[in-house]
Amino acid sequence: MKYLKKIDLICDSKTLFIFTLLLIFIGCDSQATTRVNQSSSSAPELRLYSCDNDSLLISAEAKSALMNAGMTQCMMPFGVLLAADHNMPSSYVKMSGKILAEMLDQNIDGKMDDSTLFPHISDWRTGWLAMPSNQETWETEQLPILYQALGYDIIIPSWWMGPLASNPTGHSLAVMVEEITHFLTQFGYSPRYPEKFGVENWQSIIAQETFNARCDWWQHPENDCPNSPAEYNGDCSGPNCDVVEFYHQVLILRAGMQPGWFGINFPQTSSELEELLSQQMKDLMDNPIYHQLKNPLTFGYPIND
Repeated sequence: MKYLKKIDLICDSKTLFIFTLLLIFIGCDSQATTRVNQSSSSAPELRLYSCDNDSLLISAEAKSALMNAGMTQCMMPFGVLLAADHNMPSSYVKMSGKILAEMLDQNIDGKMDDSTLFPHISDWRTGWLAMPSNQETWETEQLPILYQALGYDIIIPSWWMGPLASNPTGHSLAVMVEEITHFLTQFGYSPRYPEKFGVENWQSIIAQETFNARCDWWQHPENDCPNSPAEYNGDCSGPNCDVVEFYHQVLILRAGMQPGWFGINFPQTSSELEELLSQQMKDLMDNPIYHQLKNPLTFGYPIND
């Protein structure tokens, strides 16, 4: 009996130890899940920070790279890293953050319309948004520092926006909307819904729509078509370029806004576009579960100045 009691005691001790560990692990996992859910569904702290600020949920290595590269102004709307050169006007950085937040929270209730995008768009090791102010400096000095610590950069550069005023208007806003749309398509909707919005091959619905429109009512100016040579040097023939560019113009024009530029032979009005789009494409974009932009942006998302 004494031997059996000793065994029972040992088993009870082991059981208690294992049970305690499980409680710790469950507690930690619950806290981590809570943090993710809060980050993905709660109102973002939409504020402009120095890129070395402790409030930014990026690594110390990433913060160091940004600061060393002169990318000192940072925002993280719904977890998306947006970093700007120290020479970029803060009004432009804030507006980019507001546009990004509104595209993810179109009813402006402080929550992402589709919180399942969060793990994808918040992965700054895969993709992020950059706002450089000098093309030569960006390519020769800043990028070599940044590419080692951060993922692929989609840029909203000053040289695409034209002369910068005190506040962004007109073409500058169109450039911001375009590049943010590119980011959300390539790093959000594509990995989340590859069969619908995928841009890594020609199999998704939006990729097939692009492929069918090519050299008919869509041509990227860097791509050749029969009897219509490219207008600019470059190559945007791959799906992760051609589809992204095409879908931006479809989305923005259909939502009642004007894109910053039009592809060759692309319709100039939403009514003309509607006649050309396939029913499958329209059904996809109108499906409420995907929260695709349907109305013009207000550009007025609340921000903490």
